[in-house]
Amino acid sequence: MLQNAENYANLIKTKAKKFGFQNCGISRAGFLEEDAKPLERYLQNNFHGEMSYMANYFDKRLDPTLLVEGAKSVISLSYNYFPEEKIAGIGDFKISKYAYGQDYHEIIKEILKEIVAE
Repeated sequence: MLQNAENYANLIKTKAKKFGFQNCGISRAGFLEEDAKPLERYLQNNFHGEMSYMANYFDKRLDPTLLVEGAKSVISLSYNYFPEEKIAGIGDFKISKYAYGQDYHEIIKEILKEIVAE
């Protein structure tokens, strides 16, 4: 059983690298007890600014098994979506680097669909 899990983990990490992800980690799904208080303080102190969605689904942010029933693992990926071309600012205004290209949520979603299809 352990060998099978290792084989799947290696397959997932190999595919992630093939599709351009810089890092791929796999961890056990479960309640993140050590992160509960810091996240609660973060939100109470309004460190999330105008990103009000951060306060939504507090319980699911701390326990992915509430988000996906039966989840046993969480796959975490990092992806550099920095665009090749730079868009010039207008006058004194500057454009944030994440806004140069397409919405990274859509880019990542399409890449993940391709990985799953393969």
